[in-house]
Amino acid sequence: MRLRRALPWTLAWLLLAALGAAALILDRRQTLQAAFDLDTRILHRVLSQRMEQQEAVLNAVTALAAQGVTDATLAGYVQALTRPYPQITGVQLCLPAGTCRTLLAPPAGLPDLPDAPGGGPRLLWPPAGPQYALTREGVRVWVDAGRLLPARDRPATPIRVTLDRPAAAGGARLVTFGAPPGPAALALGAAKTLGTALQPFPIRFERTYGAGALPWAALLVWWTLTGLLLAALARLWSARREAARALDDERARAQGIVQASTDGIVLTDPDGRVVHANPAAHGILGPLALGEHLPGRATFQATLSQAPLDTGAFWQATEARALPAGTALHRDGHAVLVEGSLAPLRGPHGRLLGRVLTVREVGPLQQRMLAQLDEGERRVREHETMLAHAGRLSTLGEMSAGLAHELNQPLTALLSYGQAARRLLDDEDPDLPRAGQALDGMLAQARRAADIIARLRTLVRREPVRRQRVDLPQAVQNVLTLCRADLTALDVTVQATLPPGAAVHADPVQVEQIVLNLIRNALDAMHGTPPGERRLTLTLRPEGPDWQLTVQDTGPGLDDAARAALFQPFQTTKSGGLGLGLTLSQTLAQGLGGHLSGGAPPAGETRGAAFTLTLPAWTAPDPEGAPTP
Repeated sequence: MRLRRALPWTLAWLLLAALGAAALILDRRQTLQAAFDLDTRILHRVLSQRMEQQEAVLNAVTALAAQGVTDATLAGYVQALTRPYPQITGVQLCLPAGTCRTLLAPPAGLPDLPDAPGGGPRLLWPPAGPQYALTREGVRVWVDAGRLLPARDRPATPIRVTLDRPAAAGGARLVTFGAPPGPAALALGAAKTLGTALQPFPIRFERTYGAGALPWAALLVWWTLTGLLLAALARLWSARREAARALDDERARAQGIVQASTDGIVLTDPDGRVVHANPAAHGILGPLALGEHLPGRATFQATLSQAPLDTGAFWQATEARALPAGTALHRDGHAVLVEGSLAPLRGPHGRLLGRVLTVREVGPLQQRMLAQLDEGERRVREHETMLAHAGRLSTLGEMSAGLAHELNQPLTALLSYGQAARRLLDDEDPDLPRAGQALDGMLAQARRAADIIARLRTLVRREPVRRQRVDLPQAVQNVLTLCRADLTALDVTVQATLPPGAAVHADPVQVEQIVLNLIRNALDAMHGTPPGERRLTLTLRPEGPDWQLTVQDTGPGLDDAARAALFQPFQTTKSGGLGLGLTLSQTLAQGLGGHLSGGAPPAGETRGAAFTLTLPAWTAPDPEGAPTP
């Protein structure tokens, strides 16, 4: 899917990059063409001047020969005339009889030409070689074409110049200047004719450029910029499409919620005309037509049990307003009790877009249900009191083993202190201070045993729930003291985070009963855990107006089926268990205004279980002295 979305943008980038690359290469070609054209014009002009110079020398020698000067004098003139022109390699004076006298010749000599009688200017071509002769009235001026363009007169750019014989002379290659062109990424050429009537030689200029002549840096910058630009446009386009899709989805969800709501919802414009109404609104207010004036259709009236209702101010409200309790809606000649509200709908900068009316029926059946719910809650509270007492009795058996272990420790200590005091007093020189310390230890252990017994009697005695300030950390420490023997026997590490001063509004006996049940369940769960991995974690932290105590173990945890039935009566995973401990603990917590939850493994772990007890925090008493929960 992502590849399909990216394909059009990739093709667009390739097209744009190709167009830009073509434009850059064309611009580069035009720049190179302009430089090439300038060089060819210069070379053409230089060669044309060479041809004109050669013809000028021919005319001058012809004129001197016509005056009848001696050969020696004529040879001197020839030397002076040809010295600036290295391409002129020889001058001959040919008589009508067919003999030629040489006035100027190179060291290698001049080629042989057939007899050419005098007459107008023309070209004579030897069988081969780059030399040719200009002749007029018996005067021959020899030109070496290879010297027409010396290296000093060529441009710095490697241009290849090819000079051919005229078409009348066979059009063969005469001379070439410059190296042959190599592999070319760009080739430029121009064909011209030298601008003299006597020497109309076809000439061709060639120049090749390798791949390095292309504007690679500009191409790379262009491709990069276009890629980044189209990537940004694609991201922006995708973001806009996603935003539009999310907006459509949000509108569909909002529309679905409005349509599925059992409350009547009507949207009006600022003048109170209906823009939209869900099915529940049609059922409560009757069929509503779009554009219908809602205040004239929905007639609300106060009843005897309601405060006065100003309907005019209600429909023109600029802030959310609720219908007073007991408002009646007149529908089909009957008055139906309803409740609801009218809220303004505002757009940007606080502009009023319309209003939203929500309305629901409150009939006699609903009123009777509310009364029955109140009665049911009263019975539930009474039943919770009974269950709390039954829970304390049911947990007495589980507490007895721990109580026996705990009482065994102070009794053993009492015996040890008593024996030590006896030995100290029987000595010939009694150590009275140490004997007094032993007696003090006996008294402390006796008080400890008495405290344990007192807590047990308070726990099992049936008393009404007494809401008071309970020091939750101290209550947890009391239960840990009661379970110390089992903690030691199982080698359980206790990690307790109990901030001091965490007070809750509850019954102290019921709080200790819940905490005791949670700790003993955790100890039972860790029986199968390897020694060294048994850890009991107690964490107390504030949560809004409440305190939360979490009891976490490292046992095997609970499966989904066990967690689903965790707080149901008579559901247990322990052999011999009654399945009432968590149910009664949850009932007690709810009776105290809190709740008990949990059973899932702690966050980030795959084993163990964590239970959280939430209780309302204690607040200072009001002026009458009653605590405010």
